[in-house]
Amino acid sequence: MKRELIVMIVNEKLEQKVHEILNYLQISGVVRHNARGMSKHGFLEFLNLGREDKAIYFLNSIPNQAKELRKIIKEKELFAKQNSGIMFSLIIGGRNMVKTEKSVVITVVDYGYASTVMKIARENGASGGTIFDARGTGTNFSTFLGMDINSEKEIILNVVENSKANKIIKAIKKEFKDENVSGISFSMPIDNFIGINNK
Repeated sequence: MKRELIVMIVNEKLEQKVHEILNYLQISGVVRHNARGMSKHGFLEFLNLGREDKAIYFLNSIPNQAKELRKIIKEKELFAKQNSGIMFSLIIGGRNMVKTEKSVVITVVDYGYASTVMKIARENGASGGTIFDARGTGTNFSTFLGMDINSEKEIILNVVENSKANKIIKAIKKEFKDENVSGISFSMPIDNFIGINNK
């Protein structure tokens, strides 16, 4: 059966309203992470003033739930204000590829390189992005006093027009080609996006 992975990036001030909607729709299996949105202005980011606290939600839902969620978000104009939030879905399962105008570029890099990735993404057409912290695990991790030491990572999400996604990925690869930085960057088509403000 076709399912949708819904991604909601929400200004922390709106979280209570989001919880009320999710409870009303009885959507379970929600994963929430702390995240930060980045300002369009690199100078503000340099001064640590461009950072906005966000929450990112991952919801695995069936199409009817997803459709009802989109309807309520639009009716309540939850993401109508600039920088209030964004919602999109990735189709999982099923056999038909989604043809949309936008993609999400997902980049996972070593901790401390998110600002570089954001700078590259902006230079190649992204208007902003969301960053959240993660831990990497793999075959090459070590232990100290019996505790696993995993490498710290940052995950950057940029929603862009399809024509810009590949350009951003190539620019990221070129930037880190000669550096000792590990990571991955890829894009996926998105469907049913809400809250993109092009101002």
